[in-house]
Amino acid sequence: MTQHRSQPDPVTTELIAWIQQATNRICRSVDGLTEEQVRTPAARSGWTIAGLVGHVHDSTWFWLHHVIAGNPMQFRDDDEWDNDPDLPFPQLLERLREDTARGLAAVAPRDSTDAPGWWPEGAWGGYRQDTVLGVLVHLLNDNVAHTGHLDLAREAIDGGVWDYAINGIRRPA
Repeated sequence: MTQHRSQPDPVTTELIAWIQQATNRICRSVDGLTEEQVRTPAARSGWTIAGLVGHVHDSTWFWLHHVIAGNPMQFRDDDEWDNDPDLPFPQLLERLREDTARGLAAVAPRDSTDAPGWWPEGAWGGYRQDTVLGVLVHLLNDNVAHTGHLDLAREAIDGGVWDYAINGIRRPA
């Protein structure tokens, strides 16, 4: 059941702020990298920075737009969660920023105790989140984990490391 409040739910509001902060960090973590650098495999599995950013976009949009906001879609567990390989990286980052902001705005009025608007029944071996709170925590956890992946990839590429003091990448002298 969807709760209707006169004021936004502070739990939903705080989680939205944390998700936005994680998205900003993901985007700032790749500042200054070339198209070639973001498309070069960063691990033996073959994942690239561009692929990871595309995955974060697709996953974030899935959880916010489809699951919480209740816009059903065709879903398969084995679908690729990756970006369009032909999309230039700056456009991919802009798409991540814009769609995350749009998705967060759409879920902002929701109460953290609400049920998700839609769920892909039977997905992930029966895994399920029953509240907006659970879905937002799941999304935040995933996106924060991906900031760590980007930290390692970035340091391997050019020695740059995240520095909270400057809210960006500190490059070696």
